Amino acid sequence: MSKNYLTIAYQKLQQRLQFGILHSGEDALNDAFCQLWAGQYDPATEADGEKLLRTAVRHRQISLWREENRHPQTSIEKTNLVQPPPDTDAQETFLQVKKLIETQLTPLQKDILTRHDINDETYKEIAQALGMQEAAVRMQLSRARNIIRETYKKTKR
Repeated sequence: MSKNYLTIAYQKLQQRLQFGILHSGEDALNDAFCQLWAGQYDPATEADGEKLLRTAVRHRQISLWREENRHPQTSIEKTNLVQPPPDTDAQETFLQVKKLIETQLTPLQKDILTRHDINDETYKEIAQALGMQEAAVRMQLSRARNIIRETYKKTKR
């Protein structure tokens, strides 16, 4: 019965969002409402429901803002692409790096590298799929790239 207070608060906030708030605000409200509804939150009054929902929306918006700033998107036109030196055969380099990935990395590192760099999965998605912490996924990817980089440098000497 008390979850009705949460629903009432949701409907009020949703109506306010229709008047000039960005689309991401509505997404944050929907995400927060779903999380609260599925959780053990039990507001005793309508004011408690609205307060709880506002706090959840604020936290969700902060998380979205931090994620955008952590991984900013850059336009391809503004990116200076590094061209390989003219004497390097790109196909040969690709095959060497591919061989290093197959021979030097652990199966976990290969999986994370493939998911992130080829399948464009986020750290969070990879962590959930593999049952790991997001920080552990980042660390494994960093280690894998360091192994490839250092081994490649040694073979070029």
